[in-house]
Amino acid sequence: MKYKLLLISLLISQAVFSQMKTGPFVFGPKIGIQANNLKIYNNTDDITNKLQLQYHAGLFARLNMGKFSLQPEAIFQIKGSSLSSPDEKHTYRYLSTPILLGFQPLKGLTFEIGPEFSWALNQGWKKEGIQQFGPDAKMDKALVLGTRIDLLDMFSMFSVNIRYIQGMDDVTTRGTDLNSATTFRNRTVQLGITYNFSEYYKWYKKHGVKKKKKKK
Repeated sequence: MKYKLLLISLLISQAVFSQMKTGPFVFGPKIGIQANNLKIYNNTDDITNKLQLQYHAGLFARLNMGKFSLQPEAIFQIKGSSLSSPDEKHTYRYLSTPILLGFQPLKGLTFEIGPEFSWALNQGWKKEGIQQFGPDAKMDKALVLGTRIDLLDMFSMFSVNIRYIQGMDDVTTRGTDLNSATTFRNRTVQLGITYNFSEYYKWYKKHGVKKKKKKK
């Protein structure tokens, strides 16, 4: 068993440290899953909530400048949470534009930080007959902290993103007294995968189908 684990570790190490050189500009689609929750302030009613699993999908572009990178994105994502007492489901649909500054201390590993601006697509929405709500606020700003792992060799067109996103704005306000109203802020953990279109040519050149030379 330990030899199998050693072999797996060696394969992962090979995939992480044998990367082809990344070009100065990278772009492509991204998709992933996320675990959402709501941070509740002034929780006088003892509202409890639980994680809600959702997804995100969109496009990204990345400008590489040595050890630094700048990565803007445009993604559709769903945030929110399920509450109990009262029994409600909060489903917040957003068009989001994170803008991340990256620093690469090690080959294939990049730490990222930056703001995320989100526009609600279902502001004020309520599903008839069901306690299901959209956000009250039209816009939500958040801080993103994360890491990017650039897969290597034959998987060099893919990157894995792990992020924590802390909302900075109150997205839902209850009650009339602003000093004691219960307010919600989004919290999200994302796991995403990007596909680097601009790396395809280099990948195909190295790993694509080789034409057999005709014998004279």
